[in-house]
Amino acid sequence: MVSHYKNPGIKCGRSRKERGCECPGGGSRSGGWPRSQFGKTMLRITILVMLLLFTPQVLMADDIADGYDENTIRPSDIPADAPRFEDYPAKLYTGRNAVPDLKSHPRSRMYRTRLKEWSREKPNFAGRFILATWGCGTDCTQIAIIDAKTGRIFHPPGATSNSAVNVHDALFQPGKSIWYGSGAIWYRLDSRLLVLIGGPEDSERGIWYFLWEKDRLVKLRFIPKPFHWKNP
Repeated sequence: MVSHYKNPGIKCGRSRKERGCECPGGGSRSGGWPRSQFGKTMLRITILVMLLLFTPQVLMADDIADGYDENTIRPSDIPADAPRFEDYPAKLYTGRNAVPDLKSHPRSRMYRTRLKEWSREKPNFAGRFILATWGCGTDCTQIAIIDAKTGRIFHPPGATSNSAVNVHDALFQPGKSIWYGSGAIWYRLDSRLLVLIGGPEDSERGIWYFLWEKDRLVKLRFIPKPFHWKNP
């Protein structure tokens, strides 16, 4: 006696000899599910499981494919409406450099050799000022501002150093050091805008915009980019 499934194309015998099923496509199995359909379904399930297991690793690999990670300060972190150098022009000074005052500030005395060397350079910031930088370790830059006209030296509170840890190479200014991070300090002779990429004096990390106003730095804007630590 032969039993019929709902699918008229599948017939199975009850006897040991006839209990195999005639399935569409030429396959047969002891149940009512065609073998070809069963195999395709299992393949789909296997692919889905593999995608769920390995997709996070693939995405992570994409993040670090260029040698950086999700904590890297990148060009894409700079907003379209960020302060621009041309918005804060400065009057240029063309006179001779004054003798630097290396005695009135403890930090000037401490770094007198570096500052004396820098005082001979031409102005490079805010019209008549020399933005002096020197290394203080990997990704670390010391900062001072010398008035080429008067010889006065400024050590701006909150910005006497900058730590450019995990900053994308594309954000380093051409010709500046990547080793100790001076390239992550943006400035121009014809502008009073100063940009620090990293963490000034190990403060909050991100992109800092300052304006040189009345012999001091005034914060214009801050774009945070904190580290996101992952538990091992």
